[in-house]
Amino acid sequence: MRYSLIGIILFSFCLPSRGWGQQIEVTPSTGYTFGSGFDITGGRAKLEGNVNLGLFLGYTPKRFTELELSYNFLGTNATANSIYLTEDVVSRSQLHFVMFGVNRLIIINQQLTFFSGLKLGSATLGFPEGDFEDQSRFSVGVQVGMKYFITDRIGLRTQAHLLLPVISEGGSLWWNPNTGIGISGWSPILPFSLNAGMIVRLGM
Repeated sequence: MRYSLIGIILFSFCLPSRGWGQQIEVTPSTGYTFGSGFDITGGRAKLEGNVNLGLFLGYTPKRFTELELSYNFLGTNATANSIYLTEDVVSRSQLHFVMFGVNRLIIINQQLTFFSGLKLGSATLGFPEGDFEDQSRFSVGVQVGMKYFITDRIGLRTQAHLLLPVISEGGSLWWNPNTGIGISGWSPILPFSLNAGMIVRLGM
């Protein structure tokens, strides 16, 4: 993975830049995802906040439209307390989001662009130590942010995004910490994140 990213960056400098249309942007990013709690039977569960990692691949077929494929990872702790549990439960957990979406670009000039977007995809809540069964759900997300290009090919990206896993009964991706302990009503996990990264533009 490390050598592939280096290869992409080096290759990008060999490509010509054509200004506005049809460009590919690769953006590795990091940031912070805030904790999200939700009700369970007889108590409450929570995914603690932590540093996240992300990778965004954007393609601009038109001047004001960007298609984007993204991956976001959060490693954290899942905790639960309930009157039906003999003691609080703490387990290592991981959230994986694979999303595809469309961004609306607001171009101020060749250096500065604001954007907002909607994305769809999948969310997986995993337990690397095998404490509980992994859960995967359909997910939707929204994001807003800014891109600032230092050169034609290199820029900085900052954004805020909210990714919402969904289940059919109107809740959200949830963790069942014990038999008989489940989600209680409408209790979404809302992983709100602030991210920043370096854009590498591949001109076409």
